[in-house]
Amino acid sequence: MQPTRETFGNIPHSSQIIFYLLTVVTMAVFGYGVWRRFKMWRQGTPVGIKELIVGNAQQIFAKLRPGLGRLLVEGLGQKRVRGRGLPSYAHIVMFAGFMMLFLGTTLLEIDHLSAGISDALKFHKGTYYVIYEFTLDIFGLLFLAGCIFFLWRRTRRPSSIGHKATDWYVLGSFIAIGITGYLLEGLRLAWQQPTGIAAHCSPVGFLIAKSFSGLSNDSARGAHLGVWWLHALLVFAFIAAIPYTRLLHMIVGPINLFLAQPVLGKLVPVSMEEVEKTERIGISAITHFNQQQLTSLDACMECGRCEEACPAFATDKPLSPKRVVQDLKGLMTLSLGTRTKTAGFPIPGLHNDTIRPETLWSCTGCSACVKVCPVRIDPLTLITDMRRNRVGEGELSGTAATALRRMQSSSNPWGLPAAERANWSEELGAPTAKDNPNFEVLYWVGCAGSYDRRAQRVARSVVKLLKSAGVNFAILGREEKCTGESARRLGDEFLFQELAQANIATLAKYNVRKILAHCPHCLNSLLKDYSQFGGEYEVIHHTQFISDLIQTGRLKIPASDGQGNGDAVTYHDPCYLARVNGIHEAPRDVLRTALGATSKPDFREMLRSREKTFCCGAGGGRMWMEEEPKKRVSTVRAKEALETGAKTVAVGCPFCLTMMTDGVAAQNGEARVMDVAELLVERLKI
Repeated sequence: MQPTRETFGNIPHSSQIIFYLLTVVTMAVFGYGVWRRFKMWRQGTPVGIKELIVGNAQQIFAKLRPGLGRLLVEGLGQKRVRGRGLPSYAHIVMFAGFMMLFLGTTLLEIDHLSAGISDALKFHKGTYYVIYEFTLDIFGLLFLAGCIFFLWRRTRRPSSIGHKATDWYVLGSFIAIGITGYLLEGLRLAWQQPTGIAAHCSPVGFLIAKSFSGLSNDSARGAHLGVWWLHALLVFAFIAAIPYTRLLHMIVGPINLFLAQPVLGKLVPVSMEEVEKTERIGISAITHFNQQQLTSLDACMECGRCEEACPAFATDKPLSPKRVVQDLKGLMTLSLGTRTKTAGFPIPGLHNDTIRPETLWSCTGCSACVKVCPVRIDPLTLITDMRRNRVGEGELSGTAATALRRMQSSSNPWGLPAAERANWSEELGAPTAKDNPNFEVLYWVGCAGSYDRRAQRVARSVVKLLKSAGVNFAILGREEKCTGESARRLGDEFLFQELAQANIATLAKYNVRKILAHCPHCLNSLLKDYSQFGGEYEVIHHTQFISDLIQTGRLKIPASDGQGNGDAVTYHDPCYLARVNGIHEAPRDVLRTALGATSKPDFREMLRSREKTFCCGAGGGRMWMEEEPKKRVSTVRAKEALETGAKTVAVGCPFCLTMMTDGVAAQNGEARVMDVAELLVERLKI
C-alpha cells in the first residue's frame, strides 16, 4: 500500500463538526486574551511603527530588514538563548520540537483542505509522508525531553526563576499533549495496520502499537477516538491559555525582538520642546513608557538571566531587573486593564508604590541585564527613564547630587577649576589643540585623568607612549569639559546636553574627527551620545590605538628574553568597553606585549570576562555615590581577580582603576592594580 493516512481517519463526521466549532471558540478566547494585552500596550507613547510601512518596496524592506534579521537569528535561531549550559540546550530542543510539531500540524490541515477540493491536490502520501512521519516522531521526543527537563528543574525551584501556579499547568499540558500524541499514533497503527515502510516510518508509534496488538479492531478504533478527543481538548486548552499564562512570551517575545533597540549604551534624548508639551521630564506614570517598552513587559519569561548577571542584585542591593519588569507589568495590568479600571480599586503609583527610589539608584548601568535577555527586554532604559523623572523632581540627594551640581558649576564632578585641568601634563609638555592645530588625533583626557591623582598617572603614561611613537596629537586642556556621561546615566538629561553642546562646539572649532580616549565612559558618550546632537567622530580607546602603534611598528618594542617579569596578570574588562562597545582583544594584545614574554605569558582570565564581564560598580553614576563596604560591587569583582592568583590586576578604565584598587584593599589582597598603558610604559622603561 502507498504510505499515507487520512487526516480525520476513524473520526466521525459529527466529531469533526464539533472539532471545528471548538476551534472557533478556542481562537476567540485566544484572540480576546491577546487583544486585552494589546489594548494596554497601545496606551503607551507611540514609537512610529506606522513609519515602517511608508515608502516604496525597497525602502520598506530596508526599514524592516534589521527587525526581520533579529527574528530569524535570535528568534528562530535561538542565538540569545545559548550560553547557559543545559537549560539552554533544553530550551533549544523543546523549541525545535514545538516548532516542528506546529509546522507538521499546519501541513496536515493544509493537506486535508486541499484534498477536500481535489484528490489530485493531496500531498500527504508517498515519500513525503514517510519523511514527515519520521521527522515528527523524532522532534516529538526532543520536545518531550525539553519539557521533562524543565519540569524537573522547576521542582528544584532555583531562586532566579519566576514561579507561578500556572507554570505547572503549562509544563503538564505540554507533556500530556506529547504523550497523547504518541498514544494516538500507536492506536492509529493498531487499527489501520499498515505494512512495510508505512508502519516503520513512525518508530515511536510503531513500538507503542505493539503494546496494543492484543486489541480487537473495534477496541483499537474506540480507544483511538477517545485519545483523539483527549489530545484535541488538551491542545484547545493550551492554545486558549497562551495569552493568560507565561506562554504569552511566545507571541510577545518575537514582537519585542523585532521592535527592540539593538544598540547598547545608547539612550533616547529628550528635548525641551517635548518637556514643555508633556509638562514632565522622564517617566512618572506607566502610560509614559512607550508602546515598545510596555510590550516588552509581557515578553518577560522570568528566566532569571538578568538577575543572575546583575551586580547590584549580587551585592544584596534592592534591585532585581526581573523584579522591576514584573512589578511594572503588574502595575500595567492593574492600571490599564479593563476589569480593574471599572472595579474601583485604588491604583498604586509608579514611583514609591511600585518602584522604590533605592531600587532606581542601585543600578550601575552596566547593560548586563540587556545583554543576556533572550528577547531583548531592556530594564536599564526603564530605570534610566524613571531616574530622569526623579532628578527632574529634585528627588536625588547626597553625594551624587553634589557631583551634578559641580558638573553644572565647574564642568567636572570634582568641582575643581578649569584652569587646573591640564596641570597633570606640565612636566610632559603635552601640546594643546590651540598650540598644535594640525594634530593627527585628539587625546580626550576626561575628568578623572585631569583631576584624580591616581588616574593622572594613566594620562601621563598615554602621553609618554604617544610621544615615543611619534604621534602628532593634542589635548584640549582647560577647554575640555566633562562629557556629561555620568549626568545622563544618573538622569540629568539637560545637564548632559548642556555639556555635550559645549564640547561639540569646541571640537568643531578645531575640526576634530578622530578622538583617542582612555575612559570607556567618555568613549561611549563621544561615540553614541554625541552623535545624537551632531557630533560625529571616530572614537578609539587607548588600548586600540596603542595596539595599532605596536602592530605598525610605530611604537618600538625591544626584544624579549622570553621569560617575562614572573608575575601573573589578570585583566578586568570594563563594561562600557567590552560589553557595550565590543572592545576586548586590543587590551589583551597590549598586555601580552607589556608582559614581555615571547613564550606564552602568564596571563590568567577571570571566570567572567570579555562581554560577560562583571561590573566594578562605578557605572550609572554610582562612582559618585556613597556605598556600604559590605555591599560594594568592587569587592566581589576584586575577589574574582585575586582568585586567579594574579599579582597584577590590569584595567582599561579610570573608574575601574579606582574601584578595583578599593576592592583589592578590602580583600586584603597584595595585587597591584594598573592600567594597561602603565604596564606597557613600565615594560618599555620610558
